[in-house]
Amino acid sequence: MSGRGSRRARPPPPPVIDFAEAGPGPSTEEREQQSNTSTRGTKCELKQLDGRYDHLGNYNVTDSAVNTIGEDAEVEPHAEFALVSTRVYGVDGLYQSTQLEIKSRFIKKALRKVIKYYPGQPVDTAQVILNDPPKPLFHYRKELEDYKHAKADEDTKKHLDLLFKFVDSVLKSQVERFKDLTKRGITAFSLVWMLFKPGDIVYTERDGQPCCYLIAKCDVSRNFFGKSWHLTCIGTNYDGTKFGKTSEVLKIPQFEGTRDISSLNVFPLRFHAQESQVKARLLERGNRFFAMRGCQHMSYKGMAHVVTNRMKSGYDSDDCGMDGEFTYQSTAISGRIMVDAESFGRVNPGNRVRFDGTGVSCDCSVCRMTASPSAGEPDPESNLSGTAEEHTVTALSEKDTLLCPPFVFGFSLLNKKWCRFFLDYVKDVELNHKAFEQLIIAESHKQLVLAMVESHVEDDDSFDDIIQGKGKSLIILLHGAPGVGKTLTAESIADHTKRPLYTVSSGELGTHPADVEEKLTHVLDIATTWKAVVLLDEADVFLQQRSGSDVNRNALVSIFLRLLEYYEGILFLTSNRVEEFDLAFKSRIHVALHYPELSLTVRRQLWKDFLLRLPEENLDLNMEKDLDVLQHDVINGRQIKNACKTAAALARKRNEKLSIKHLETTLVTIREFEKDFARGSHPTVNGLT
Repeated sequence: MSGRGSRRARPPPPPVIDFAEAGPGPSTEEREQQSNTSTRGTKCELKQLDGRYDHLGNYNVTDSAVNTIGEDAEVEPHAEFALVSTRVYGVDGLYQSTQLEIKSRFIKKALRKVIKYYPGQPVDTAQVILNDPPKPLFHYRKELEDYKHAKADEDTKKHLDLLFKFVDSVLKSQVERFKDLTKRGITAFSLVWMLFKPGDIVYTERDGQPCCYLIAKCDVSRNFFGKSWHLTCIGTNYDGTKFGKTSEVLKIPQFEGTRDISSLNVFPLRFHAQESQVKARLLERGNRFFAMRGCQHMSYKGMAHVVTNRMKSGYDSDDCGMDGEFTYQSTAISGRIMVDAESFGRVNPGNRVRFDGTGVSCDCSVCRMTASPSAGEPDPESNLSGTAEEHTVTALSEKDTLLCPPFVFGFSLLNKKWCRFFLDYVKDVELNHKAFEQLIIAESHKQLVLAMVESHVEDDDSFDDIIQGKGKSLIILLHGAPGVGKTLTAESIADHTKRPLYTVSSGELGTHPADVEEKLTHVLDIATTWKAVVLLDEADVFLQQRSGSDVNRNALVSIFLRLLEYYEGILFLTSNRVEEFDLAFKSRIHVALHYPELSLTVRRQLWKDFLLRLPEENLDLNMEKDLDVLQHDVINGRQIKNACKTAAALARKRNEKLSIKHLETTLVTIREFEKDFARGSHPTVNGLT
């Protein structure tokens, strides 16, 4: 029950977005003029109300001054007032906040003309309610005053003056302190929201990398750790097929006293001491990010974030993470990579780029239930929307370029890991076009392999099996002793054809049939996407003859045969035991090359090639005379390379030039090992060597 002069009502609703109905219709301004155009909001006065709960828990709004309007009023209460301010009290009777409802059509028109972007506090709806503090009125005070002096009629000027008086009454002391502190480059925790005007560019560092975002909202949050400011920020990103907007929540924890603005976790870019340099750097990086769309074969050296197999939870960081998202681990990555956001998202759906365009930090069930009002109103200076719609973007605006992230998604070909690669460490790949020419194998073998590979690359759709999709692969078997150039052949062919090389060993695929099928299917699928050359090193376990007693081996061979049947790319297989192959593989191998033990001439050439790669000023060799000695050691190419590397390290350690004595010292250890190995003196386990 409520007494005379009061009205019972629900608590004032929070501001919501007014979604327009489908099809053309009158604007908010036109609808407002069509309804109650005589007196609604025309009285240039502020009406002060109080909202309290009675002893029954009912929420009542009463006139703060005199109770003049009863419950039986036929018109909207206080409709004639330009502004209606309601002081809201909690069930405990303590003051909580103030809400301002703007009824004046003159003020509403001015707000619609001036404020184009303010997520969470819409001003283009029929009912305009601003929470405490009235952030849009503070951030757009100057623009509203400019509008008043330049374009407003007399009624509008009077109503805007009334609005300014109200803002001064609730914010004057805060505004004065804010101006005083910001002149000295500092701020207080309670004033942080004043720094962040929606649509402004803010600066932060992400994993040590400078980043910029567009600020959408700044709201205070409370939990058992205390208070903090949650800044909903908008960035540009790419999911492998399209560009779009993503949102992220950055946080400023509560602090005592004052702090330098530039020491905050995130702050407006205009307060950065090197604003122009930072902006130039991020624009250059953003242009490189845009250039990384699609699949790119690149080189990388530096720290990267590797996707782990551990699910992300609320204990891993400040946010709870998306459903199914895995954590990242910082790892040093060196070597060639594939930049491919689409494949990254397909293999790691929980970590894929998501264009939500809302003020929600993620789309897990908890965040969806507690989501704040949308922060996805379109930015007028962007050529990207905040949704996941298809974008045909030929260029990014300067602002969108500035908001690009510091990393790209892809795969490390050496580490076999999906990663976030920092753009600062991504470089163009340096292909060794001379590697194939320097390959020391029979010239006829080189020409045969090259002809087959080039034919497959140029005409990979010109020949098909009777059954469509079968028999379109090129399978080349390289067999022979270790260290004679089998792997180098595949590597040089990949560089010659300007394709990435995806190397995988039998150990990586496992020995259980189900695991092998899943992993090999994944490898061949990704390799097809990238048009990569696949090298399956030490493939003997999958090529061995099937038997009636070993069911597991039979399953492995059958799976391998079936997957190769429908593979459409280039596959190199290396083996040391061709005599144990299953008969079914013979018809599936297009080219089989045998690599014999290195001849004396080949060993001499390899010694010369590796030694000439060292700086000439670091050598003290009589090349031809020393080669006459070195060539007689019967070792393979890998051992020759390791001997040169070890001897060079020994010379550096002694601060000497590399000479034959350093090489002889290294060869002594190799000879001793070969003798021990030949005598069988190396230890055995269960009879296995």
